[in-house]
Order: sequence, then C-alpha cells, then structure tokens
Amino acid sequence: MKRNRYRNSIGLPVLTAVLIVCSAVLLAALSIVVNKNRITALAEQQRQVEQEMKLLNFEIVSLERKIGLLMDGEKVQRKLQQEGTWLQKISPDARAIIHLKPIPTAKAVAQTTELVQP
Repeated sequence: MKRNRYRNSIGLPVLTAVLIVCSAVLLAALSIVVNKNRITALAEQQRQVEQEMKLLNFEIVSLERKIGLLMDGEKVQRKLQQEGTWLQKISPDARAIIHLKPIPTAKAVAQTTELVQP
C-alpha cells in the first residue's frame, strides 16, 4: 500500500523570489524614512541659522543706533578739541597721499637676525 505523502508546493525558487521582493520593499521603505529624516534635520538647521541671523541683525541695528547716539560728528569734534589733538576735518575734495615705510622682506629680516646673533 502506498502512502500519500504531503508534498510542499512551495519550493526553494518561490521562497527566494518572495524573500527578494520583501527585502526590496523593506529597503525602499527604509530609504524613504531616512530621506525624510535627513530633510527634516536640514530644515531644522536652516531654521536655527535664520533665527540666529535675525538675532544678529537685531543686535547690529541696536549697536548702530547706540553708536549713532554716542558718537555723532559734533560730539567727536568737541572731544578731539578738548583733548587738544591736531586732527582736523578732511574735506572730500582734498587729495592726501600717505607714504608708508616699506616692509622689510623675509631675507632682510633673516640677515639682520643673523648679524645680531653671536
């Protein structure tokens, strides 16, 4: 007498195909989540930078106002006159030439240090 054996109709090729499809779907979902997290992190960084820029701009404006109140041209001129400085107002039409001393080159500095050292 022959026994009827249960034969599994799902073979190795079918299991492999199902495993490949499931892993592809899982990787696609994972990549979408990672991409959204990255975009969210970048947006948060941008918000922080914009907030910091607003605070810095506010601070710059307030400092400019403070400088404007403290050091207008008349007050500075009076302070310079009180100190007895020789500074004078520069007219916009004046053409002043400032002559600067030449800066010694590295070779000249090296030669002078060699001469100084015993």
